[in-house]
Amino acid sequence: MVGILVEEVMTDKYAKIDIDAPLSEALGIFDKENPELVLVFDKKKYKGILTQDLIIRSHLKWDPTKAKVRDVYKPAGILKPKDDLSLAAKLMLEVDTKSLPVGEDKLNVFGVISDMAILDRISKEDFGKKAIKEFMVSDVIALRPDDTVAKALATMRDNAISRIPIVNEEGKVEGLVTLHDLIIRFIKPRFKAQFGEVAGEKIPPFSIQLREIMVRNVLTAMPEDSIRTAVEIMKEGDVDGLIVLDEGKRVIGILTVKDLLLPISKMTEKEARFYLQFGGDAHALSDFTREKIISDVRNFIEGYDVIGNEGIIYLTIRRFNEKFRGVHLYQARMRIVTDKGSYVATGETWGAIQAVHDALRAIERQLLQKVELHRDIKYTKKFIERLGF
Repeated sequence: MVGILVEEVMTDKYAKIDIDAPLSEALGIFDKENPELVLVFDKKKYKGILTQDLIIRSHLKWDPTKAKVRDVYKPAGILKPKDDLSLAAKLMLEVDTKSLPVGEDKLNVFGVISDMAILDRISKEDFGKKAIKEFMVSDVIALRPDDTVAKALATMRDNAISRIPIVNEEGKVEGLVTLHDLIIRFIKPRFKAQFGEVAGEKIPPFSIQLREIMVRNVLTAMPEDSIRTAVEIMKEGDVDGLIVLDEGKRVIGILTVKDLLLPISKMTEKEARFYLQFGGDAHALSDFTREKIISDVRNFIEGYDVIGNEGIIYLTIRRFNEKFRGVHLYQARMRIVTDKGSYVATGETWGAIQAVHDALRAIERQLLQKVELHRDIKYTKKFIERLGF
């Protein structure tokens, strides 16, 4: 525990909407008020949260002129005023949201708490004195200025990341692209055009080079800078991540809000090594399927101590309309980020559980190859078996 309560940093200002309201009404709230999220209620009973990204990413399934909030919202737990901030950080990571409701129960919700509010408060304690290098991700994926928007979107999708630094041939930062910016500029216009809202307007093509749309005034930090300094930069710049540079201005890391929430969340549950974060169509999984996936992933992680000591597992489930013998085609994209590296894999087959298993097997091959390269005798036999010899 960090010893700081949710009630100390929560706010009673938030947007809300009824679960049976038209989705177009929710779009209006985001356009006018620009909240991080909207709380969803069924009359007076809290049901979950709605974000702009959830709406935009659902456009392939729902016509916003006809759909209702209940078609898109996501369930999320409630924090109590007396809960510790470490618990708030843990729940935000598990639900994958920047804010959460605060209340006594589903009939008594009276506020929200944001991730930046948590970081701002905790950074004033000893945690804020720690160096950025202790928490930044060093395994950075970067692109060049002449790469395209299409490549950036594909890279983000394949690696389950939301920001990419743009560097020159020397590795020096020239700009930054984020998934949020690409959604607003390239995906949202298509989303609207699908229903005639931007008829006649020119929609930018995905072939545009990143140099034309990247953010050039990138907020950066040095690895020796304190977490308190990093949080201040994020707050003032209204961003949720920083590029970390060495003395030669070369990119050596990325520090995000999630990277800081993880160690805070560990303060409440020391035995938890990894958090599994679901995304995509995971909300549509049955309870049995979801629990089976959680169990299988946990067993996999526990079976490989070489994978790392702690981290986050990002699992995005996508369900397609195609069926085989009544079973949907699923795609499982998995990214495991640990203190010893990161691993990315995709599985696609009939059934959600099997798709996750395919992704796990692909990551297993990466692990075994890594172990073999380091000549760890302990895993040599398993490595050969997996190669099929």
